[in-house]
Amino acid sequence: MTRRLTALLGVAALAVAACGGSDGGEATGTGSDGETRTVSVGMLPILPTAALHAGIAEGFFEEEGLEVEIETGQGGAALLPAVASGQMEFATGNPVSLLQAREEGLDVRMTAHWTSGLTEGEGDINGVIALDGSGLESAADLAGHTVAVNTLEGMGGLTVREAVRQDGGDPDAVEFTELGFPDMPAALNDGNVDAVWIPEPFMTSLVDGDAHVVTHQGRESVPGHPTQVFFTSGDLVESDPELVESMTRAMNKTLEFADENPDAVREHVNDFLDVEPDLLERVKLEEFGTDLREQEITQLGELMTQDGLLDGPADVDGLLQSAPDRG
Repeated sequence: MTRRLTALLGVAALAVAACGGSDGGEATGTGSDGETRTVSVGMLPILPTAALHAGIAEGFFEEEGLEVEIETGQGGAALLPAVASGQMEFATGNPVSLLQAREEGLDVRMTAHWTSGLTEGEGDINGVIALDGSGLESAADLAGHTVAVNTLEGMGGLTVREAVRQDGGDPDAVEFTELGFPDMPAALNDGNVDAVWIPEPFMTSLVDGDAHVVTHQGRESVPGHPTQVFFTSGDLVESDPELVESMTRAMNKTLEFADENPDAVREHVNDFLDVEPDLLERVKLEEFGTDLREQEITQLGELMTQDGLLDGPADVDGLLQSAPDRG
């Protein structure tokens, strides 16, 4: 089966080459000479990116002799080939896209956890939202309706389908359409879609109006699954293991700090996003921490094979082969 990922990778690779980034193999830095290394990291312009800003401010990367240059991408489809081609050293991506990439022959490897859905308390960090009065009250109700997701054959559709299945509905009866997150509220309010799969801060903003949560599909499908992980290329792992190890140590310090200090993370959101203070106080942040959540990634991989997002078994072992403290 030829999936949409193949075309995305080809187009995105051209875009990456045009926009520039660090040249592969030239991330020089803390070696025996003690010089500082400049490392490029691709991130999305979403709330959890604030945790990396917090880690930089706390000096965790400086302690490892690293100077981080954050390159904000508008979508993971551009970040993935940038790392695979060596234009960028590290980036965040969701496990679904990375497992698809490995099946397509790209040697991308997870080096650290980044964010996961919530496992405690109420709610979650994303969900399926519908307008009040729509008649959509649970996951099963989505059958026969149109749901907007940011990427077809991606994390959103996969977990929504499983939530519908778990609720006794027909996942094949859900129609998905692709929209960017910022465009989803207008599409929902204009009646162009019946529901939207959307993260914070959009989710809380919609619920503040005339909308409600139909399902927190993450908790109904694979509770606590990673939403984003840190990854690099197999080439960088093999050619510069010291850099990968230094970056991973700094990342794990950042993850532990972010998990224990959510208010410090919120303080850095407006470094790159414009979020009203009242809304920022109320939005939910993902779980950070250093647990790789291999079991949840394996569950996602099994769902991908079941729903046809992969031709064969998910290469979870290959994805995690360079991750420290596995298991």
